[in-house]
Amino acid sequence: MIAFSVIWFLLIAGVVFFPMLALRQHQGTTWWDYVYPFTGVLAWFLLSGAGSTVSLANFVVEVFWIAVISALIPWLRWLMLKIDTKPVKEFSLFLTFLPILAAVIMRLTIPTLPE
Repeated sequence: MIAFSVIWFLLIAGVVFFPMLALRQHQGTTWWDYVYPFTGVLAWFLLSGAGSTVSLANFVVEVFWIAVISALIPWLRWLMLKIDTKPVKEFSLFLTFLPILAAVIMRLTIPTLPE
């Protein structure tokens, strides 16, 4: 499970690399901007004791969708900057907590999946 998680972390890092660099040119970035794409997977591990029993199928399905959400967030922020929407900072704050929210919702609502 650890090797699988490392692969997810590397894939997320590779997918969010371009929009993070592009965002740095238009607005200031902090260390949190580089960390939040990984918070959803970390939250899933912290919540693995909550909700239903964790099976390998739960791990794969839930972490896959958390990783997809985490990878889309920098692209959405980049798109918002290109469209020049005004509430970028407020919406960006919401987007940073979206992977954690997704992890909580998935962990507490998805039943134990068969192996």
